[in-house]
Amino acid sequence: MYLHIDMDYFFAQAEEIRRPMAKGKIIVVCVYSGRTEDSGVVSAVNYIGREIGIRAGMPIAFAKKRAPPADSVFLPVDREYYAELSFRIDEIIRKRCAKTVQASIDEWNCEDDGGEAKARELRGEIKKAVGLTCSIGVAPSPLGAKMAAARAKPDGLLVLDKEGERKLIDCSPVEKVPGIGPKTAAALNEVRVVAVRDIRKLDPVMLAETFGKKSGAWLHALGSGFYGEGIGEEKEQEEVSRIGTLKEKTRDAYMVLAKLLELEKDAKEWLMEMKKSYKTVGIIFATEDLKTHTKSMSFRNPKTWGEDITKEKEALVKEFLSENPLEVRRVGIRFGNFMDLGGQTTLF
Repeated sequence: MYLHIDMDYFFAQAEEIRRPMAKGKIIVVCVYSGRTEDSGVVSAVNYIGREIGIRAGMPIAFAKKRAPPADSVFLPVDREYYAELSFRIDEIIRKRCAKTVQASIDEWNCEDDGGEAKARELRGEIKKAVGLTCSIGVAPSPLGAKMAAARAKPDGLLVLDKEGERKLIDCSPVEKVPGIGPKTAAALNEVRVVAVRDIRKLDPVMLAETFGKKSGAWLHALGSGFYGEGIGEEKEQEEVSRIGTLKEKTRDAYMVLAKLLELEKDAKEWLMEMKKSYKTVGIIFATEDLKTHTKSMSFRNPKTWGEDITKEKEALVKEFLSENPLEVRRVGIRFGNFMDLGGQTTLF
């Protein structure tokens, strides 16, 4: 069986758990462009916000017109914080599932014989470890599992057998099927295809001529009830990072460096296991105003996990503290621009 794990409104829910005072309020996570105070777009919103019509991709100015100021909180995206949570969730899932591929920062595809029991175990462990809810779909195909997870939202579980999977997909509007974009859905609607089951009445040759050989064949298989097998292969990781919270807010460089040393050991264990050297190191700083900053440097020659970079870390920390007057509450270290030990560049 296949499992699809999808975190519920991930960015906004992540902000809720570190801001207990915001419970019950509209949480809107935004990508600010910096041109004006309200320029930019909404990245994520909790369900309370969705109920009043706020959606991802909406201009921030429009979202603020819908959200009562006293009942809403608008926040900048904190990608490092979300990445830290994602990493912790990923560890939980990989320890418990036979095969796992991370599809995005908040979605995972798994192949495991545990079915419903494994899904319930995962939901409980994720909630216990990071305080976040997720929705899981279990089905005979990866597509069925993904659509079941979407149907189960929020904080739900939907298990489908072959008949239930076929019924769910057959009756779904084509625009709700992962892999069918707006243009393809519009083109299908033009030939009177509304639900997936309507694709069966279309000639396979016409599908290939209209949508291309590969997409046409996939649509024909979809309409015929063949949803594919396997969860694919993991994309090669572009970087490795570890982030942690300091015992107290500080501007003491030695306290920051001590925490970085602790985090560095764990990240370098990954480099050693994967037999990667690196050419870029970055230090991540989360300040008391909840903003995230990064200082990084690159090396002419790649470094291995065993090389001492104490001087480089000290220089980056001191540079940041000299430029920013705020106290630091969380720090992290990131290694990137990997090379295999054989010398071939694998990324960038």
